[in-house]
Amino acid sequence: MNYHPPLVGNQHVSLSIKSQNVSVLENYTVTPFKETHSDTACIVRIIEIYSLNKLRANGEKLHSLTGLTVPDTEAVADEINLLLNRFTLVCRREEEELSFRQREVSSAEAAWKSASSKSGAGSIAEARTKNTVRVARADAERCYQTALSRLNEQQDRLNTIRLLPGLLADEVDYIGKGIDKRLLNTFPRSLRFPVELATVFQEGSITRDIHFITDALKSLSDAVSEIINCCSVPVDRYLLGNGGVARTMAYREYYRADNAVLRTVVNDRDYVEHVMKYSHVSEFKNRLFS
Repeated sequence: MNYHPPLVGNQHVSLSIKSQNVSVLENYTVTPFKETHSDTACIVRIIEIYSLNKLRANGEKLHSLTGLTVPDTEAVADEINLLLNRFTLVCRREEEELSFRQREVSSAEAAWKSASSKSGAGSIAEARTKNTVRVARADAERCYQTALSRLNEQQDRLNTIRLLPGLLADEVDYIGKGIDKRLLNTFPRSLRFPVELATVFQEGSITRDIHFITDALKSLSDAVSEIINCCSVPVDRYLLGNGGVARTMAYREYYRADNAVLRTVVNDRDYVEHVMKYSHVSEFKNRLFS
């Protein structure tokens, strides 16, 4: 359950959230992809669905400990199909670029072979042009190697880009029916997010947006993990013997979903230290008068 600020008259009161973790959790919003959105939005949305799908198990654990909820993917079959269709067009443009690079290599290779086939000096007149022929041959070889390098770069780029739709496979399994799996299966199934993805796009805005969404999702994942860690009973004997259970219960109280007001006045560490201080006093008195 997300906290909504209380109403005063017809206005919501804006309360300061002292918990950075909960603030990250409650302020992350999901925007489903629509046909009118850009190719960049398609890429960002696929990354988001993949990451939130991976976060689902921790989200269930967080909810069982505190009642707090992690944003869901909100993905449905129609949206997945729309993403796959759009990305097919993205890949088609990259394939057209690859074909262009292949033709460029073929042309450069033919020019190089032609320059290389010219005979050396056989007469005084030919001897005078020997140096010119050698320079032309070197230039042709350089053009061929440059074209070949561009072709290889484009092939690597296409291979990396084609990994992205495969990230949807787990969410497709979760949703179940209504998804064009034949289209999905034209892409390789990806087991991990291709970190090189942010470097293959030549448009700076796409790279910037990929970094933005991955950073935001990492912050969300880190916040969830930190809350779970604080609210889980430690297994270390030393920690258990030094108030580990009481500390964990204090964290669970602080992060409890309906304790939103508490989080507006104190951060988690100060609250837990306050609870632990006075719990030690009570324990001492209980031992003293038992």
